[in-house]
Amino acid sequence: MSSPSSVHVYAGEEIARYGFGDSHPFGTDRFGAFWREFTKRGLQHQVQVCTPKLADQSAIGLFHTSNYIAKVKTMSQTGMGFLDGGDTPCFPNAYQTTAYVVGSVLDAIDHITQGSAKRAFVPIAGLHHARRDSAAGFCIFNDCGIAIEALRTYYGIQRVAYVDIDAHHGDGVFYAFE
Repeated sequence: MSSPSSVHVYAGEEIARYGFGDSHPFGTDRFGAFWREFTKRGLQHQVQVCTPKLADQSAIGLFHTSNYIAKVKTMSQTGMGFLDGGDTPCFPNAYQTTAYVVGSVLDAIDHITQGSAKRAFVPIAGLHHARRDSAAGFCIFNDCGIAIEALRTYYGIQRVAYVDIDAHHGDGVFYAFE
């Protein structure tokens, strides 16, 4: 049982599979590198390690269009092609893998809002470049946008401040939620 001061960290193969191959800048080795350092420092004993949770389509649909969700589902069966204009390749089971990232973020929100956790960390989350109707910048589903919509829809929080510190060339999409 977690205490209100606990920190939840989500870890598991379900989210570790998010990546675009070993030679890609956003490779599947990212989670492994995080987990090796995390356990090397013994941090797994100072937090509550949580298993990833799967988001359902309605949760993903809080931010993304039904046509885009269907496209991701279809393309992830083969893992072929691009989910945008050529920046974000699909990979086998991309839908389910990304739905685990989203579900883990939503589970973290539940624990924080219910007071059973003070903080949470999903190492592969923060996929904020995806637009409502397409992928972008290696991001398939926008877990940040989904989280904001969930806070508004399920918890009645009407004003959410979202600060993107990942400022780099090409960023220019800003979301206003009021």
